Amino acid sequence: MSLRSHILFTTAMLSGLGAIAQDPQLSQFYAAPLYLNPALTGNTYQDRIGLNYRLQWPAIGPGYKTYAVTYDHRSPAMNSGIGAMVMRDQAGSFGLSFTQAAVSYSYEARLNRRQAFRGGVRMGYTMRSYDPKNLLFADQVIRDNAPTSIEPTMLQSVSYIDFSAGLLYYSEQFWAGASVNHVNQPQETFFLDGDARLPMRISVHTGYRFALDGRSFRHSETQMTLAAHYKAQDKWDQLDIGGYIDHSSITFGMWYRGLPGLKAYQPGYPNDDAVILMFGYETPYQLRMVYSYDVTVSKLTMKSGGAHEISVIYEWPKHNKNRRYRAVPCPKF
Repeated sequence: MSLRSHILFTTAMLSGLGAIAQDPQLSQFYAAPLYLNPALTGNTYQDRIGLNYRLQWPAIGPGYKTYAVTYDHRSPAMNSGIGAMVMRDQAGSFGLSFTQAAVSYSYEARLNRRQAFRGGVRMGYTMRSYDPKNLLFADQVIRDNAPTSIEPTMLQSVSYIDFSAGLLYYSEQFWAGASVNHVNQPQETFFLDGDARLPMRISVHTGYRFALDGRSFRHSETQMTLAAHYKAQDKWDQLDIGGYIDHSSITFGMWYRGLPGLKAYQPGYPNDDAVILMFGYETPYQLRMVYSYDVTVSKLTMKSGGAHEISVIYEWPKHNKNRRYRAVPCPKF
């Protein structure tokens, strides 16, 4: 069951509890490194700009739309990276929207030429809002479809400061990291006298790359990457696990999302969500593009319309394999 399937905004409104919501998610999690883990800020040769777009469940009403723009820069003299991110998410029929502008910083401590630790922090300013025109409260139905509700006064928008932090270890072929989001658990209720703290989101991610063509890893032209990403927020959690192959300028792979056989949120409801198929291409000018499609395998079935996701990443200057510095070997997509 997806984290996103638990955005029970309408139920929360009617019960007067506030806003219960989980964070936006991306199937191409490594294509949004600043969102995944602030320790990945500046894990490039110098500069990087990224664009992400996701449309989830388009066959169910308006679905969920997520947009993100990121930029980060590595400063070799300071062993540091700085970055900025703007993300917007629109959920469901009630116009529940999430907009965040954030800045991040990372520092790298090298153990040797091929191993290092990175630590990072992110501070964001978030605005949440909704469209009240489509809301229908129980008291309106009881009062013969009255045009207005007598429920407690609600704000149409809220804003708050949000802090996150992360750590990462990497070697030439292996990496493992973790991040904690919403460290300060900001208040996000729409009710004047309500209390709805945004629960912390824990993310753990790891991966390993190896050659497939019989050459040494450094000189290989065909490599495979295996990676996993576990995340938990409040009582909801899920695991993305899979792999992909890089051959020349082409990338293709498959991922699975869920926790089958390990956890069910209720009897008869297996924790399956989606199988993700992906295909990408990198131009000679270091412009990387990828498309992925989520094949829904939960009880929503393909009547949900699955999910479409596109990412575009551009890095400069051109990579030089003879440079002493080696970027974190995380997946391109």
